[in-house]
Amino acid sequence: MSGIKNDANKNDNLKRQGSFRKLLPLNTNGDSQLSMSVKMIDRPIASQTSKEYTVYLQEYNILSEYSMLCSQDLKGIYVIPSAQNSLIWFGVQFVRQGIYQGGIFRFNITLPQNFPDGGCPKVTFQTPIFHPLIEPESGELNTSWEFPEWRKSNRIWQLIQFITKILTKVDIKMNSVNHEASNLLENNFEIFRDRVKKCVRESLNKVYNAPTVDDPHYITFSPYVEEIHNSIKKEILQPKEEEESKALGLSWVQPGSLQPFSKPDAR
Repeated sequence: MSGIKNDANKNDNLKRQGSFRKLLPLNTNGDSQLSMSVKMIDRPIASQTSKEYTVYLQEYNILSEYSMLCSQDLKGIYVIPSAQNSLIWFGVQFVRQGIYQGGIFRFNITLPQNFPDGGCPKVTFQTPIFHPLIEPESGELNTSWEFPEWRKSNRIWQLIQFITKILTKVDIKMNSVNHEASNLLENNFEIFRDRVKKCVRESLNKVYNAPTVDDPHYITFSPYVEEIHNSIKKEILQPKEEEESKALGLSWVQPGSLQPFSKPDAR
């Protein structure tokens, strides 16, 4: 697929309203912003008569999810909500180990229109991947392998963690939606590995492609330019000067003695 674009005429519910850049409240009665995020998502759904309030509450829930995501130590994966539609998140996975190692794969996460209700968010890969859990035509990930039922306690960061998991280790018992990949994985691993390596190479050729959507939050990359990046690279690789060893305090032990608060005898 070539990306997700807003279509106000077809789907007004996906149209972004209000400002996504709302801050979590400062007065949290001692709670951290992370714990406040969890409370905001788990709070009971009140009767809502105002469309504006409904949109505000939904975007606050989404902001809370993103706040929790930022607190997780997820390696090699970058995700950010769209600037135009907070129900769509852009992501890029840099695979660091396993059979897909070296691949750079783009994906979109689409939240349900009635989020945080509505079931599991949909994950669609924009970069083609030969994988048992990824539908070859649409690029949609079969999330039911990890989330047979999306519960209210589930978080988006757990879904993103699942993306890293399925690209790091391929399980032969996965609920396949790409039967060719599943069959090769089970019966001819050499050919399966060759197909995977091919899609890894193709993913690298697409890294610098122009954005498929007009969104300032779309994650882009540019080739290395010596005139621009050399000075930054040099600064990063420059070893820091070792600080001179300085006394951190006074010793109250006489040299040659183990007795605390000792001092030389007065002569």
